[in-house]
Amino acid sequence: MDYRTDRLILHYVTEDDLAEVARTWPSDHRPVSDEEARGAIAYMRGNYAKNAAGRLCHLCLAVCRAEEPRTIMGWCGLDGSRNPAEPEIFILLDEEYQNQGYGTECVRELLRIAAEDYALASIHGGCDKDNVASRRVMEKSGMAPAGTEENGDPLFRFYAKEGDEACRKS
Repeated sequence: MDYRTDRLILHYVTEDDLAEVARTWPSDHRPVSDEEARGAIAYMRGNYAKNAAGRLCHLCLAVCRAEEPRTIMGWCGLDGSRNPAEPEIFILLDEEYQNQGYGTECVRELLRIAAEDYALASIHGGCDKDNVASRRVMEKSGMAPAGTEENGDPLFRFYAKEGDEACRKS
């Protein structure tokens, strides 16, 4: 099952996506071999199977424009490796797709997925203190400032259930 917004498809990758995964994985724009791409797909698919209501191991989705559903323009998801009950949001878009509202659209959909599909009470995220665009994406998407890292990088939280004080304890 894929997720759709007005302009995007957040896509669960399969072997059918091998060429695009090889072209775009990881996000540093160096193509990987088919073998490495198969490994990345197997890793993602294995994590999909581990995710359940109330906990996420790792949810990595390919970001595609609705009018180009087979072209991966970046990656987004929720990483629960530190805390499966409160995963961290991530988004990596190719430079040509940045500053067009796609990041905000991804984050809003990921927050909806976390709350509705996985029954998660809260999500956290952060960005480099100099990354104004990422900070604005989190703020526009409904995430609230939640302090800073030791190095000054801002932290954000999203609470799916307003008034759930147990979820607000850090």
